[in-house]
Amino acid sequence: MATYESESNFLQFPHRRRNRLRISLTVADHAGVTCTSYNTENSFGSTSLVESLNAAQKEVVDEEVFSVLIKEASTFPTASTRVSERLIVIDVAEGIDIRFEMVNSLPLVCHWHIC
Repeated sequence: MATYESESNFLQFPHRRRNRLRISLTVADHAGVTCTSYNTENSFGSTSLVESLNAAQKEVVDEEVFSVLIKEASTFPTASTRVSERLIVIDVAEGIDIRFEMVNSLPLVCHWHIC
């Protein structure tokens, strides 16, 4: 494994992007009030080798899932799908959108913010 000179005793991943997949669901009622639910970020960094490897693995899987979503977005049976390099927005139904977004952050946990 290639290493870079460092004063740290920790394993470093110099090409790691620290991107995670955030999924958001936005629902608007008939009065126009919106509620967005999404997976939230964990603010704790990786402290052990196993945690660092696990976080790097999750990031790779997220990037692979997002790349498949981008390729398949044009075939989704919906009226509107917007795709960019780091964001996919799908109008699922009237007043309901789902967003898949690659965000630069610490690892995401499987908790959901629900309004």
